[in-house]
Amino acid sequence: MKAIKYVLAAAIVSASAIVFAQAPTSAPAATLAITTPEQKAAVKDLLDAMNFKKMMSQMAGAMTQNMPQMMEQMVAASDTSMTAEQKAEARKLVARASESATKAMIDIYSDPQIVQGMEDIMARAYGSNFAVDEIKAITTFYMSPAGKKMLATQPQIMQQSMPEIMALITPRMKEVMSKMAKDITEQAKEQGKTSAAPGKK
Repeated sequence: MKAIKYVLAAAIVSASAIVFAQAPTSAPAATLAITTPEQKAAVKDLLDAMNFKKMMSQMAGAMTQNMPQMMEQMVAASDTSMTAEQKAEARKLVARASESATKAMIDIYSDPQIVQGMEDIMARAYGSNFAVDEIKAITTFYMSPAGKKMLATQPQIMQQSMPEIMALITPRMKEVMSKMAKDITEQAKEQGKTSAAPGKK
């Protein structure tokens, strides 16, 4: 049972690291200029044209859709000393943990406070890099037929490209997860030996 717990922990850590590695890295707040009311209004129009709130939900879905597979691969690469029954139990635990983690991620990206905070950050980011006229021009594009089609087809493009992207990185990720599983199970065994050793008098 201890082996299952350590493998599950490794799976969650690995999957979480991968998920957050896929997320865009935020620039330090100090580098983003304070926006003027005109800039903020222009960016709000842009985010509305981009269906920003829907895009956040789609991002959460895209970031978490591969989590079950990644965590399953962690179990497959786990300690060979685990019996078939233990691995089956580990897979059940992983499935439940993955479902909970996915729901938690979607809840985060659906939280009104988080969405509002992201909108404020985006307003400062766009305001730091684009003039108001440029922001309005980008908004005009996203409101055009081509811009709307681009936004509408983004999930399809992601769905079409993700399998090939995953095929590209999976061999490398298997190596990483295999090493992590091995390191963690070895540490678990060492800790088990230490705990089982009789205390010194």
